Amino acid sequence: MGVGPNYVLDKGFLAQGGNVQYTLGEAVVPGTVTQSMARSTGAPTGTTFWLGICQETVDAAKVNTGKVFADVRLMGISRAIAGGTVTVGARLTTDTSARVVAVTRAAAGAQPAPVLGIAMTGTTNVGEHIDVLLTPGASY
Repeated sequence: MGVGPNYVLDKGFLAQGGNVQYTLGEAVVPGTVTQSMARSTGAPTGTTFWLGICQETVDAAKVNTGKVFADVRLMGISRAIAGGTVTVGARLTTDTSARVVAVTRAAAGAQPAPVLGIAMTGTTNVGEHIDVLLTPGASY
């Protein structure tokens, strides 16, 4: 299957995290300083939120310089790394490795779970890239 570009809205963010590598397709959240990012470690809680999906791989040595800005897809369609089996149309959250995983719909009367996006393609293999329609601020 061919994959073409999916541009809508990207922005550069300062890569934070010390000895951390960022990989194309990982979910990121706001970092601790203005205009920075950090790897997602699960679904946001409280006032936190996902920025989007990292669009490039940056090795840890470059991140350690504190001077690297990486491209993040904020809106539109992005390639993301699957953390488990994902079916087309599944609502997605992230696991502790910044990979997308399916989220179960909240039971009646329960607080809905935050959603990073909707799977446009699926996979049964961990670590494969899938297409995700990013849905900022959505819940399920």
